[in-house]
This record gives sequence, C-alpha cells and structure tokens, in this order.
Amino acid sequence: MAEANVSATHGILRGTSCEKYLIAIYEVRMAMRSLSYLLLDVFSSAPFGGNQLAVFLDAQGLADAEMQAIAREMNLSECTFVMPPTDSFAHHRVRIFTPRVELPLAGHPTVGTAFALAHAGIIPPTLTTVQLQLGVGTLPVDIERVGGNVSFVWMHQPAPRFQLWAGDSDGLMREMGLTPDDLDPALPLEVGSAGVPYLIVPLRDLDALGRARSSMGLMRYAPGIDPHGVYLLTLDTPEAPAGLRRPTMRGRMFAPGIGIMEDPATGGISGALGVYVMRHTRDASGGSESFVLHQGVEMGRPSQIDIAITREMGEVKDVRIGGHAVVMGRGELWLPDAAAEAGA
Repeated sequence: MAEANVSATHGILRGTSCEKYLIAIYEVRMAMRSLSYLLLDVFSSAPFGGNQLAVFLDAQGLADAEMQAIAREMNLSECTFVMPPTDSFAHHRVRIFTPRVELPLAGHPTVGTAFALAHAGIIPPTLTTVQLQLGVGTLPVDIERVGGNVSFVWMHQPAPRFQLWAGDSDGLMREMGLTPDDLDPALPLEVGSAGVPYLIVPLRDLDALGRARSSMGLMRYAPGIDPHGVYLLTLDTPEAPAGLRRPTMRGRMFAPGIGIMEDPATGGISGALGVYVMRHTRDASGGSESFVLHQGVEMGRPSQIDIAITREMGEVKDVRIGGHAVVMGRGELWLPDAAAEAGA
C-alpha cells in the first residue's frame, strides 16, 4: 500500500517543478557525508548544567579544516573528534577544537568523550581505564560504573608548571570591571599550565567574582598566554567563610582569544588550580588532598569538578580531575562529499 501511494504521488508530481525540487534535494543529500554525534552536558549530574560538548564518534578521514569548520558551526566551547590512534599504546585518538583553534588538552572534552564512548558501547564495560591520545600525549582516563552504566570519569593530567606573571595587573582588573583591591593579597598571579596555559587571577571574595566581566580586549593584558584564558579563582565560598582555607573553590574562566567569552567548566586548568592552592596554602611537605571546584554559576550552568592531587614529600605524583556527565541527545551533521568536491 505504501509503495502504491509513493508511486501514485510520483505520478502526480512527474514533470512538475515540485518533482525537480525533490530530485535536487535528493542529489544534494547523496553528495553529502553523514557524521553522527552525541551531545553531552559535562561536569553536571543534571541536564542543562555543566559544559556542553559535541562528540563525533567516527571522525576518521576528516581534514583539519573540516574539523575546525564543524566546531565553528556547532559554536560550543569545544567539539571532539574520535579517530584511530597513531600511538600503539592508546585506545583512541581524540582531537579537541574550539570555534577558533585546536587545543592539545582540555578537561571537559576529555571527560565527556570518555562518557560518550562508554555510552555508545565503543568502550566495553570490562574496560575501567581507557588510554586517550591527546595533543599532549596519551593519558589514562578512569571510568566508574554503577549497574553497568558509566557514572563518573577521572582524567589523569600532567603535573602542572607555574611561573609568576608580571604583567599589567591594574589594567587587567579594570578591563574586567574590577579594581586592584579585588585581588586576594595572600595569593600571587601566576600562569599555570598542564598543557594549555591560563593566567590564574586570585580574587578576594565572591562579590568580586560576580562583578567580573569578559571582553574582547581582555587578552591584550596577557600577551604571554594569548590565545588562551584568564581564570578567576576565589577561596571565599559559602562552604568556606572568608579567611578560612577549605578545599572548596569557585571560579570563572574568560577566553575571548579562542572564541569563548566565558566557559561554564574548565577542566584543563582545574588540576593546576588544585596544585596552585596546595603550593600557596598548605605545608610544602604535605600529602595528598582533594578539592571541589564550582564554576558556571554566574552563567546559569552550574558545574562541579572534583580534583585529586597525590603528593609525596612535596612532589606532585598524580593529578586527577573528574566529574559526572549527562548525555542530552544525538544528532547528524551533513558534510559535502570530499571526493565530489575534489572532482568539481
């Protein structure tokens, strides 16, 4: 019956402008490649929180320019593209793109990609640690499951490096709508990096954090780390009254240089933030410690990033950041066929 209806409809349309239009659509569609992706909210246990991520599960054969164009089209903080590894030790290679540049390391894309691969069954339930090849090298990612479903992901990060920042702090603060008095006098401005550098700006309290604003002119005050971001951090949280150092932090991240005016969760610097706080507020010979970082509150997309630092005799041995994620949906993107374009 359905075939008869289609045949009858085709008979009615034959030779009409409508038929030509439908044929044109069909021909265009046949000249397209289809890429499926999952959409996730990362570093949140509830929908519509955390940081959004699109994970393209089979990106083999995509050119660099195509991945950058897709990231620009999706217009999320980052997109990831999964492909076969070139490192024999890795299970998968993951490339991370913002709307403007490729990143060698980022936290929520790595955690979210592991969630997506496990959700899609590409990572088998028996595998508890997956090796992901990123731009900085191959890093282990630990997967925790409850009832067979992935519930939490821990990403191991390289030990961070730090250097004092001697830029124009007064100008930087003014550009963000703040004053020099909003800085935390007990903590220094430093550039921290576990692969991607960020300027860490410690603020006195939550009020200053809430008043800060991002702008396109921000990065001219931090040319040494351009095009990456400025991370605003305060240890004054509802869980930790002012002046009392507790393992809870609040932050905001501005990175207009890479197309991110504000980021709701920035895992790539989170491990370094934990080490930063340990270095400046803890005994140098202290042992391991964990922290909780809240971000995205001012954006209406609250995020929680867990940070675990293993330290022995003052030396950082392991840095992990982790969190939950919610798979929000799936989609399909159509790209022009590369072979057809080459022959055009």
